[in-house]
Amino acid sequence: MSIKSIERRLCSSFYDMAWLNLSAGIENLPEIAPDEAGFGTLSESFRKQFLAEGRALTEALVSGDQEEVFAGTEKLLGLRTSIAGVAEELTRYRAEGRLLRNVLLRREAVGLSAGPVNVEDEVRELLGKMFSSDDPMITNLRIRSMVAAFPARMTRSSFYDRIAGYLSLYNGQEDSDGLDAFVYRLRSAAAIRSDAAEESAKTETAFLDPLLQPARDAVCAAVADSDVTVIRTPEEITAIADRLGATNAGIDTAIGELESITRCINALAAIGLLSGMEPNPEENSSVVGDVRPAVAAQLDRAAGETADTMEYERVTERAHAAMETYFEPLSVLMETETGRLQAEIDKMDDESAEAYIPVMKAARLMSTSAFASLEHTPAVPVTPERVDGCRDELNREFDQCFSGQPKAMVREIMAAVLAELPVWFDNRTEVMEYMLQSLRGCRTDGERRFAVRLLRAAL
Repeated sequence: MSIKSIERRLCSSFYDMAWLNLSAGIENLPEIAPDEAGFGTLSESFRKQFLAEGRALTEALVSGDQEEVFAGTEKLLGLRTSIAGVAEELTRYRAEGRLLRNVLLRREAVGLSAGPVNVEDEVRELLGKMFSSDDPMITNLRIRSMVAAFPARMTRSSFYDRIAGYLSLYNGQEDSDGLDAFVYRLRSAAAIRSDAAEESAKTETAFLDPLLQPARDAVCAAVADSDVTVIRTPEEITAIADRLGATNAGIDTAIGELESITRCINALAAIGLLSGMEPNPEENSSVVGDVRPAVAAQLDRAAGETADTMEYERVTERAHAAMETYFEPLSVLMETETGRLQAEIDKMDDESAEAYIPVMKAARLMSTSAFASLEHTPAVPVTPERVDGCRDELNREFDQCFSGQPKAMVREIMAAVLAELPVWFDNRTEVMEYMLQSLRGCRTDGERRFAVRLLRAAL
């Protein structure tokens, strides 16, 4: 089969699947209520922008004005970029919030009255649960949960050496994407802000700083030279941790709302991109006649406009029937043909490959990741110099991250980062020793009891 035949099949498949996804996405858009913290206001703003741009683009698609379709698609893709930047910042705040809350809860647990903890018995029981599955993947996930449950008790040099050891495993790989993803996970776990973060995204999420500041102050009060008023009572710590828990829940909700909006944008932008292809995929579409009326009605309803209930139900039922009929075969075809097309494109020079940018951009818009990058970068081998550069940059960023932080926070950050590494224990005995060391390092039985409870919940 020629590359042009593959391209035409994919265009038709992406086009039909995009209409199905768009209808389902709009139907499932969450209702967003403004709140005092500002999460609802943030999400509702993007929701309104999508509905305005989405209705304009769908009207242009009906009219066939290709210039309007192109302009509307570009606006949607710009909105997608803005939302992705905000979601990135929210993710960083969420990571910081979880780290801070863990420190506060452990600190609170130090003062709790608790009976003596038999460390050996607890570890024996936990170890049995950890290795109770025959599935190595499940066991590895449980071990990673164990690492995250305990503050890391190692020197900075040991911490850096362990990360460097795993970075070196990427040396010589044909594609640097794996290395980039690994570094991203480590930075995200430590709540390190990207240097490339958009200023607009920082501004739109700045309302979170005052929400997290009381917890930052409470954690930093443990630093000897801190001028922050020391919070002594368990009640004060509990109140701050509870408020931080509510903030973290608000961040989770906001990220989910932004992801729902972005999935709608992805589908409609893919339709806009593909509508300019030759031959026009609409001409041979199996679903557009059944789904487009539903999309128009769903957009109107989401924007708050009243509609005839019986007519709305009629058009959405047709869309549901199309979903049941075409979703599975389209999914299979897309998965098969996308790899074949990309393999052919990789053999081309840059100029020849440009002709296939729209269809491959549509492929990325149709991926399972709402915020997937739309740019294809050629595979670049990982060199020793690249690995060394990543190591040095990470060490610099971690040094900055640890600067001025109390030991409790540093240990919490280390634990979160170590939990992102592939399991480094060689056998069950090493896992047991790590747990014993961690529990024996707790300051009181209350803190030990808290750590055990946290790990039990993870298992």
